[in-house]
Amino acid sequence: MPMSLAQLVIRTSVLFATTFTLLLSSGCSDYKFLKLKQKTVQPIAYKADPYDSHYGLPEIKNNGDYPTQAKYQYKKIAVSLKSTAPARYKVKKGDTLWGISNKFLKDPWFWPEIWDKNQRIKNPHLIYPGDLLTIYQTRKKVPKGNQIIEVLVPQIRVERLGSGKSILTLSPFLAWPRVLDPQTIEQAPYLIDGQDKHLLIEDGQTVYIKNLRNSLIGQRYPVFRKGKPLYNPETRTLLGYEVIYTADASISRAKDKIATATIFNTKREVHIGDRLLKNTNEKNVLDAPMMAPQHKVRATVLSLYEANLISGTGMIVTLDFGATEGAKAGYILGVYKAGRTVNDPYETVEQVKYKYLKTQVPVKVDLPPERIATAVIYKVGKKFSYALITTSNHAVKVGDKIGNP
Repeated sequence: MPMSLAQLVIRTSVLFATTFTLLLSSGCSDYKFLKLKQKTVQPIAYKADPYDSHYGLPEIKNNGDYPTQAKYQYKKIAVSLKSTAPARYKVKKGDTLWGISNKFLKDPWFWPEIWDKNQRIKNPHLIYPGDLLTIYQTRKKVPKGNQIIEVLVPQIRVERLGSGKSILTLSPFLAWPRVLDPQTIEQAPYLIDGQDKHLLIEDGQTVYIKNLRNSLIGQRYPVFRKGKPLYNPETRTLLGYEVIYTADASISRAKDKIATATIFNTKREVHIGDRLLKNTNEKNVLDAPMMAPQHKVRATVLSLYEANLISGTGMIVTLDFGATEGAKAGYILGVYKAGRTVNDPYETVEQVKYKYLKTQVPVKVDLPPERIATAVIYKVGKKFSYALITTSNHAVKVGDKIGNP
C-alpha cells in the first residue's frame, strides 16, 4: 500500500533521529554513518629479548616477581674471596676502596658484606692511609630449607693506624661529560666575539660575552659547545645534547651588557658562539656506598667520553638510566656485549634464490650476550647517569647493554 507524503516524512525523520542517536552514543563526531566506532591507539609493543636473563637479575622475591623499586640493604649472599687475597693489607696513599676491595673479593661491590660489625669503625668506607686491614674466616649460622647450617664467611677488621684524609670509594672525576636539554643550552650566555677577531681563541685571549647575568669579577665559568643529540634507543625520544668542554673563562668586567673575560685552561679549540655554564665544582667524588641494585636494571651505553669508537677501564660512559628509573650514585652495573649471529653447522632451511632455483642455507642462530665490563655510577641526572668503567676485558662501545652485575 503506497505511503502518503506525510507518512514518508515521519518515517524518514524517525530513521534520521535513530541514526543520530547511535552516532552520539558511539562517540562519533564526524557524522559518517558507515563508521560508528572510534579508532583505538595501540601502545607500541617492543620485541621481548629471549636472552633477558643473561643481562643479570636481582634477588627474586617470594612471589616470584623481581623488585621494581630500589632497596638500600645489601643482599645476604655467599661472598667469595680471591685465591690471591692477602691476609693483611696496609692502606697506602692513593688507594681507592674499589681497588682494595678488588684485591680481596671476586665481587668487589660486596665489600660491606664482610665488614666486621663489632669493631669501633662503623662505616666500611671510612679508611685512612696507614690503616691495617685483616681478613679472616669466621663461622656463621644460616638457614637452609628447614635446617640451620654453619658456613665459613670472610670478615674484615680494621686497625686504625692511619690519619689524614680518608680514601674514597673511587678516584675523583671531572665534572664532564654533560648532557643538557635544548632550552638550557639556548638560554646559556655565549661568546659573541674575541679580541682581534680571531676565529680560534687561545689561552690568555680576551673574549666578549652576551647574556651573562649576576656575575662577579674573577668568577670562573666552564666554556662548552653543543655536541651530538642523545636519544632513548627504544622510544627515540630526545634525552638531550651532549656538550663538549672546551676551556674556562675568568670574568674581568661584568657590569656592562657585554661582559669581558679571559680564556684559560684550554682543552680544545674555542670558537665564537661557544657557551658558558653556571659555576660548578670541577670534581665529582663518589662517597656513596657501592652496592648492586636490588631491582632489575636494563639500559644502554649512549655515549663515550673522550672516545670516538671504543672505551675501556678508567673511562667514562653516559647511560640512559637516570633517577626516573631508580639510578643511584654507587650502583655497580654490568656492561654486556650483544651475542653474535652464527650459522648452524647442521641445520639448514630451503631458500628460493631465483624463480625456479632453490638452495639449502644454514639456519642463523643468535648467541647469548657476554658480560665485558663492570661500571659504577658516580653522577645521576633525571634521565641519564654517568658511570666509570672499573674493569673491562673487552672494548666498550656505544649501544652496549647495561644490566645487573
